[in-house]
Amino acid sequence: MPLADMSGSLVYVADDVAANRTLLETILRRGGLSDIRLFADGGDLLDAIDEVEPDLILLDLRMPVVDGLEVLRRLDVRRSDRAFLPIIVLTAESSPEPRRAALDLGATDYVTKPFDAGEVLLRVRNLLHTRALHRALQERNVDLSGQVDVAREDLADREREWADVARALADLETRETSEKTANAICNELKRISGLSSVMIVAIDAGGRAVPLAFDGDHDVRVGVNRALPEPLVEQWRERVGRQPWVGPWSPALGTVLRRLRADPPTAMAILPMSSSQGMLGALVAMTSIHNGIDYLTARLPVLTSFGAVASALLAPGIIERQRHGATRAEVEAVLIDRAFSPVFQPVVELSTGHVIGYEALSRFADGTRPDRRFADAAAVGLGIELEAATITAALGAAEALPGDRWLSLNVSPEFLLDPVRPHSVLARRGQRSLVLEITEHVAIEDYVRFRAAVETLGSSVGFAVDDAGSGYASFRHILELRPDYVKLDIGLVREIDRDDVRQALVAGIVYFAERTGCRLIAEGVETEGERARLQRLGVQYGQGFLLARPARADTWSEGAVNAGPSAATESTAARRG
Repeated sequence: MPLADMSGSLVYVADDVAANRTLLETILRRGGLSDIRLFADGGDLLDAIDEVEPDLILLDLRMPVVDGLEVLRRLDVRRSDRAFLPIIVLTAESSPEPRRAALDLGATDYVTKPFDAGEVLLRVRNLLHTRALHRALQERNVDLSGQVDVAREDLADREREWADVARALADLETRETSEKTANAICNELKRISGLSSVMIVAIDAGGRAVPLAFDGDHDVRVGVNRALPEPLVEQWRERVGRQPWVGPWSPALGTVLRRLRADPPTAMAILPMSSSQGMLGALVAMTSIHNGIDYLTARLPVLTSFGAVASALLAPGIIERQRHGATRAEVEAVLIDRAFSPVFQPVVELSTGHVIGYEALSRFADGTRPDRRFADAAAVGLGIELEAATITAALGAAEALPGDRWLSLNVSPEFLLDPVRPHSVLARRGQRSLVLEITEHVAIEDYVRFRAAVETLGSSVGFAVDDAGSGYASFRHILELRPDYVKLDIGLVREIDRDDVRQALVAGIVYFAERTGCRLIAEGVETEGERARLQRLGVQYGQGFLLARPARADTWSEGAVNAGPSAATESTAARRG
């Protein structure tokens, strides 16, 4: 979300150095923020917070009189009754102890001096976005509470004799999971005398009815999160539609909730649960009382109220399940139809244009961005499957590439740590050398285990750290993993010929690479000026639109050993898959 979308946010900046305050104000205003208030002392900041609470605070740790740590102690930002207030601490100290102390006192993030304008804006944007999400969540909870209150009032007006039911509704609230929430609703509803079985069913993305919870006697074949038989669900749909239905029990309609004792149910009620976004599911209740239909009809207001509460409390979780299911279905369709194809972008020597290797990228048939598709796949538990499929396709297509060039593949730590997939998939490379790219944006929990997994792949498989310079994690990857290649993030490369700060940072990385024996590849080289400046700084290799665009493997014939601005390739999106 761009800062312009949050231009109305109130930001407090506290720093005893006037130049720092001015610099931060300039950075924030250029980023789209307008309501910025500056303080030279922590005491003045605390007084201002007492009057008007800001949306975010930039807080210097070292200030006279009342320093940043004391401000954090007095604010007690972790207090449960306080709204989420993000605080970014500012520090020039290299020691981690002050930062740890600030984070322990409730600070949200930190920025080191001298300030990187881009980093400041990104951290501010992310935290303002998080605060906005907290506010939205609070508003949604208020709305849900309002719906529950309406349902309670309706119940009290029409069914005064059911005072105990009203008290039960008042105690209902959203639990940790949809299953726990549904179970609490079933337990309360089952307390009504005369009901033998209660079940709450959710509709998933494929239209299947999936039980979330049940209370009372039921068919032993029914299980939570196990889809009900489709013929049964279809009969329910025909009887119910979107209105509550009460009718006689029959084996065809009620088998999933039939009693296990000799006295079968006499009637059942099905109450649809819905939201503005469509059907959510149903609440199903059964009774074995002799005049079951009359009994359930008389209690229909109570059941309807429970159904309304169930809809309000379960809607967010069920809608998220449906979205999750729809996303999983999309990814599964991509895997089944193999709706993707590989393209390859050369990595070249900047001084000569000589191609030293190719990076394999994925393009999806429906035009979905690769980063989005892979993120969706990981979110629904199909990340490794999609990686394996796209890597397999890339290795097959790479047979058309010159055999003496290495092939670079983007992989996740989860894929590499899988006990089977890396060896079975990468074995198809033949004699070609591989370079496995790990992005800065992916966390590695156990570096020792990761290094061991890479070593098992053989000496012809090296690896690279991608997006170096885009954040703290990339530098940690470099220090912990000692990669063969380090790929400079496009954010460092863009306009480097006109930016002394970028040049200084890249020069430091070049020095590091020389001392550690790794090689640098600049990503996103798009102008001759960038290429020339990178060469002068000592960066040997690069890739980007100036040098060659991604193209099908057969574009890079055995004779195409050089790439440059005049290389004829197809115009393809540059995002890596």
